[in-house]
Amino acid sequence: MITLDRPGNGNQDRREAQGIARIPMITLSHDGYVRLTPECFMQVRLAHLHSGVDGDRPPILTEGATLSSITGYTEWISATRPAITIGWDWQMTARDGQIQLIPLGYPRSNLMLIDEHGNDLGPSATEALLRSWVGSFEWQPSVHKALHP
Repeated sequence: MITLDRPGNGNQDRREAQGIARIPMITLSHDGYVRLTPECFMQVRLAHLHSGVDGDRPPILTEGATLSSITGYTEWISATRPAITIGWDWQMTARDGQIQLIPLGYPRSNLMLIDEHGNDLGPSATEALLRSWVGSFEWQPSVHKALHP
């Protein structure tokens, strides 16, 4: 659970005693980005919002068997206001007899990471942290559950 610090909130001691994470007030910038330091972002918890399978692609006409793959997408959202959203594409693969989902490409988000002085770290640094974030937790079970309710 995330609560945002606001001047005069008065609930800080109770929140700390309950183990609720505190992060500075999150604001939406004029360009649509939510700007946070990497440290603040790592305190934000995101929940599964939606996942789906991509529609069938037109078949490639060849002789014999063709390699086919199942791909899809997943979207995650924070409980903060404004909300932080992160989405990425995935591909279904099989390894050691088990179905696995692996991320494809770069995550998409309304997040822009900033340094301690409020300067943008830029799209590349933000994408790198988001790729690491996607690889740091078990998102696959939520996607499997959404695809097979």
